[in-house]
Amino acid sequence: MQFVASYPKSGNTWIRLVSAAYALQDVTAADFMNFNEDDESRVSNVIRFGDGTKYYFQAVSPYPIRALNFSAQARLRPAAMLLLEREMSETTTQRPILAKSHHLNGDVDGINLWNPAWTDRVVNPVRDPREVCCSFADHMGNSLEKTAEQMNEKKFTIGGGENLHHLLGTWSQHVRGWLSAEETPVHTVRYEDMKANPVGEFYKIFEFLEAPNLTVERVEKAVEKTRFERLQKVESEHEFPESTEHQDNFFRSGKTDGWKEELPLRLVRKIEKDHGDMMNALGYEYL
Repeated sequence: MQFVASYPKSGNTWIRLVSAAYALQDVTAADFMNFNEDDESRVSNVIRFGDGTKYYFQAVSPYPIRALNFSAQARLRPAAMLLLEREMSETTTQRPILAKSHHLNGDVDGINLWNPAWTDRVVNPVRDPREVCCSFADHMGNSLEKTAEQMNEKKFTIGGGENLHHLLGTWSQHVRGWLSAEETPVHTVRYEDMKANPVGEFYKIFEFLEAPNLTVERVEKAVEKTRFERLQKVESEHEFPESTEHQDNFFRSGKTDGWKEELPLRLVRKIEKDHGDMMNALGYEYL
């Protein structure tokens, strides 16, 4: 399987939408407002897959998901991912088709979350952690202060209860884990570079994924159909399936420097202190 794995609010959804527009050349922005896990439309069949879908774990577990701790879920993960891989291959022949993940590249109680047996390639978008803090706080309905703290928790997870756990760790852990991956080919791309040169960066992504019939013109069309302003406009008329109850809009701003207006200076300094090494490695300058 080919995955797009990232810390939340780093461009994961954008990459999957552009990939879907590349695979299904006749889609419109409005088509992306209607997919869900149970839908079998053409659009849904190239965008709905991910390792956060309970069905694949419940199908291989004799116990309800809510009764399983994270360690138990991690033990079920290999079987669940093989089931996901089979469904993806049987559902559509369109390519590229990417499975969504927010897991870091690491382990839970000694159980590796990633296995080359079912992980072919990983696209790993990264984003300035100061911008991530603003967007993630809005997405989760949390304060900027709480979000900045969570982004520096080594065992930070999201999910649980009726939903699957997702191991994020610290923002730096997450970035470092994918940058240092050895067993699986990984293409790391900065969100800011995708914004500045979308056609060029998505061409590199599709080249990495070995997308069929790759041309600059085809990439241009896919990028144009999924322009942020276009998605914002359509979302104002149709709710986006991945939005949360805390958000007014999933496609919030898409900015690369909105944090300069939203984030208090004390939190800017905290994030720069917590994640300075990885920020430097990725070329993010301090305020």
